[in-house]
Amino acid sequence: MKLNHVNLCASDVATLANTLEKHFGYRTVELGTVPDAAWATNPGSAYAILLGEDVSDIVITQIDPVPEGESAYPPQFHFGIMQDTAEAVHAKHAELEQAGFKPGKLNPGFEVLGATWTAFYCPLGDGLEIEINYRTHSDLLDGPK
Repeated sequence: MKLNHVNLCASDVATLANTLEKHFGYRTVELGTVPDAAWATNPGSAYAILLGEDVSDIVITQIDPVPEGESAYPPQFHFGIMQDTAEAVHAKHAELEQAGFKPGKLNPGFEVLGATWTAFYCPLGDGLEIEINYRTHSDLLDGPK
């Protein structure tokens, strides 16, 4: 079994797609509006389909604007992007700060399930957060070397 895709919701589909392209290596393969068809749940709304360098898929669908201070997502909802090194996590934190995002505190060197993690969370709008992380090998998570 393989996870097929994740659907994220955004009041500005193109902006979120651009952010994922510019900062996280995704490529938008389709950007358009949902057709007025019998199967469509939200005809006329915007959507995007993105492919990652790792062959992961993200679909973004349009939602109504979220009022200031509110979230389109439940508390603690986030999605994660794993980096190849702890240094890459630090570099991504600096990159996002320079781009005008407000990444949270960088948490280096905490232990979970036999791995040492370096991570931070960054809001992307509409209450959506991304976790950027790196973890060392863990027999519990990766199996024996």
